[in-house]
Amino acid sequence: MTKNMDNRRQDKRLQLPNLQIKVKKPGIGEGRHYVNCKPIDISWNGLAFSSDTESFELLQKIEIQLSVGHKNLEGSAVICHVEKKKTVTNYGVLYIDIAPTLEQVFSTEELSSNLVESLAVNMADRAVIGSVALEQDIRIKKGQIILFDAIQAFKLRINSLVGHVSDGSSKKYQMDSLFEFSADTLSVTVPCIQAKDGALSKRTITPTLKQTDDKVVFSASDGEQYESILDVLQSLSDTFKVLLSEQV
Repeated sequence: MTKNMDNRRQDKRLQLPNLQIKVKKPGIGEGRHYVNCKPIDISWNGLAFSSDTESFELLQKIEIQLSVGHKNLEGSAVICHVEKKKTVTNYGVLYIDIAPTLEQVFSTEELSSNLVESLAVNMADRAVIGSVALEQDIRIKKGQIILFDAIQAFKLRINSLVGHVSDGSSKKYQMDSLFEFSADTLSVTVPCIQAKDGALSKRTITPTLKQTDDKVVFSASDGEQYESILDVLQSLSDTFKVLLSEQV
């Protein structure tokens, strides 16, 4: 069942990273405390959220608290859209009075480089994930994003601390040459150490779906399978621990 008021939100909807929404009914007393709700989207004059515990009526006034990064907004709004689903209800609201306004929060004077970078990365991720329709493909894309982010962060940190490494045969390798990212195959190639002779080699890691439960795992070209991105990073850390211990 869906209910709407005529004056619904007409402006562009935004999906912001780390958006937190708390709402409550006006006044004090039983049931008059802020509760966390799941954000759907936000715009200059309103927002949408879902809740499986709270119940609001069309045209009902509510109080809201918003958090985006380190920015906090607070004020009042009116319910302009109610859509009941099986287990949750989606609500759309129009701001009545909110401070600071979203325009003020995202003005050039107020924005930080960190927040802008976070927004840009999040929106790029959403564009990539939103380009695929099948649930399995969405999971694989999310796995690719996690894999790329993790390996890139590891590479940048290692590169800032160590210029190059040498393998057991004293052959030197520049750090950038040890990592390869392929958007076409959704894979990352990383260094590994050959067990038989300690020589430096490479293997390719790709996000795949486990056949038993459709869970995303990370499969290596040499047959190794990692249950989580933490296992991938631990293996990479162990590899560099051995490599760096030989740098004498």
